[in-house]
Amino acid sequence: MTILALGITSNTKAQCTIQVSNLVITAGVPQQLQNPERCKYTLDATFDVKGNNGFKYLFFHTWFASSYPNPAIFNCSGSTNATDPGNVAQLGTTIYEANKSILDFGFIGLKDLLAPIAPGVKTDITANIAQAPNYPNNDNNAGQLVALNMAASAFVTKDVVDPTILHFEVNGLELEISGVCSGSLPAVVTDVWGSNSTGSQLGTSKSKLSAQCYICGEPQSFNDPSIALLKICATSPFRFDIGLQTESTTDIHVVYKIYATDPTVDGDPNEPGIQIVPNPATDPLLYTSGTITMNKNINGGAYTPDPAELPSPYCCFDPWAQWPIYAIVSGEEFTNKIASPLSDVGCATLPVTLKSFTAVRKNSDVVELKWETATEENSKGFEVQRKLSNGVWQSIIFVATKAINGNSNSPLKYDFTDLNNARGITQYRLKQVDIDGKQYYSQIRSVRGEGQKAKTIIYPNPSGDGKVTVVFEDANSPRDVSLLDVSGRTLKQWKGVTNNTIQVDNLNAGFYTVRIVNMETGEQVVEKFIVNKR
Repeated sequence: MTILALGITSNTKAQCTIQVSNLVITAGVPQQLQNPERCKYTLDATFDVKGNNGFKYLFFHTWFASSYPNPAIFNCSGSTNATDPGNVAQLGTTIYEANKSILDFGFIGLKDLLAPIAPGVKTDITANIAQAPNYPNNDNNAGQLVALNMAASAFVTKDVVDPTILHFEVNGLELEISGVCSGSLPAVVTDVWGSNSTGSQLGTSKSKLSAQCYICGEPQSFNDPSIALLKICATSPFRFDIGLQTESTTDIHVVYKIYATDPTVDGDPNEPGIQIVPNPATDPLLYTSGTITMNKNINGGAYTPDPAELPSPYCCFDPWAQWPIYAIVSGEEFTNKIASPLSDVGCATLPVTLKSFTAVRKNSDVVELKWETATEENSKGFEVQRKLSNGVWQSIIFVATKAINGNSNSPLKYDFTDLNNARGITQYRLKQVDIDGKQYYSQIRSVRGEGQKAKTIIYPNPSGDGKVTVVFEDANSPRDVSLLDVSGRTLKQWKGVTNNTIQVDNLNAGFYTVRIVNMETGEQVVEKFIVNKR
C-alpha cells in the first residue's frame, strides 16, 4: 500500500494509512551552550496529517542522513510482513550522540481529544505532546512513553472541507548538537509512525504499543539553505532583499517564494490579533523565483540577488504596506519546505491613503470610476489607467488632486466617466503621483463588457500560464472564496473579500473549482476552470 508522505510516495503497513504533507520548518537563530559545549536549535513546524478515525498516537524520529539506521527500524521495502532489525539502540538522547536520532517527539490521545472538536476550530494540544525514546519495532514492542523535555507548544485544526485532515502547528521544538554552532544543519532523514493501540500510557511502564502505520526515511532539511530576508522601505515602491546560504558540497536545486501575511488575523487563541504561524496556503504570494543551483564550492554557497520590488498593493498602499513578509524555500533534494522568520517591518504610511476605489459599468458605452482618499500628503494627483482584454496598460486621463497644496486630512472624493463599449473584460487601476515624482499603484478593478451577464467570470479559461482572474457578480456583499483542486482539496481561501476581482497564479496543470459564498445571503456559486501545461 502506498501513501503520500511529505510530498513523495512511501510504503505503509496494511492495517491503516497515514499521510503527512505540507511540512514547513522554521529554524530560529542557534544558541551556543557550554558545559558541555553544544549548540541548541529551536524549530517551528507546520504540517498536515491524514489518518484513520481511530488514530491515537503519532510520532516522529529524525536522524542526520549519515546516521540513519541500517537496516531501517521499519521495513518499508514494500512488504507487509515487517521484521525486527533490533536496532532501537539508535534512538537518541537529550544531547546528540553519534549514530543516534536527534529529535524524537509526537502526540498521544488524539482520537479522544479531537472527536468532539468541530472543523475549523483551533485547539491547544500542548498537553498531548510526548517523547518516545524507545521506538516501537515491527514486533509491536515499545518502551515507556515519557513527557517531552522541552518548552514546546502545539495546536491542531481539523480541515473544513475534509475533517480527516489535521493541520498541526508546533512551536519551540529543541535539539542540541555537541560542539560549536556552525550555521546550517546537515541533511536529515525522518521516520513517522502512527498507532490505534491502547497499550502504552504516558508515564507508565506498559510496553505494548503497535506501530500500525509508518513512513520510512523521508529526506528533509531543517535550515539548509539558510534564509536572510529584509523588507526595504527607504525607496518607493518598497522592496525585498533575500539571501540564501548553503553548506552543501554537492549541488542543491531550490526555488523561493515570497509571501505577505495579515498581522490582524487571529492565529493564536492566547494572543488575539497576532498571526503566529504564517500560512502559505492562504497568504498572498508576492514573488516566485526560478530554480537556483547552489553549492558550497560556488561563491562560498551564497546566493544574493539584487533587491526586487514588492507588487501592488504591498509595495505602496496601507494597510498592505504594513504586512510582514516571509520566504518559503523548496528543493529537489528534500521533501519539506524551509521558512524564514517574519520580516515584520511595516513600511511608513504612504502619502495618500486610498479609502475606496470602484469601477462600475453604467450602460453600453460608459464605465463610472469613483475613489475616495482618507488623507493626502504631497499629492499631485491620479493617473487613471485601463487595460482591455489581452491588452496592455494605457493611461487615459490625469485627475489632479483636490487637496490644497497636495495635503489633506479630510476625506476627498473623485470620479471619472470612461467612454468604454468594449465587449470583453476591462481592468482599471490608479497611479497616484506625488509632487516630487514618486508613484504608487492601486489595486485593480474589473468590469464586464457590454452584453456580458452579471455572473462570476474566470479568465482566461483555459489558462496557459497558471494564472487566472476571477471577476465576481456585481453585488457588493462580502464573500468567502475557496480554490479547490480536482480531488476536492482546498488549496487557498480568501475570507471576507469585498473587491470585485481576485487574481490567482502559480497553478499547475489540472482542473480547478472556485467556490464563492455570499456572507450576507449564504448563496453559493461554483465555477470551474482548466490550467493547461505551464
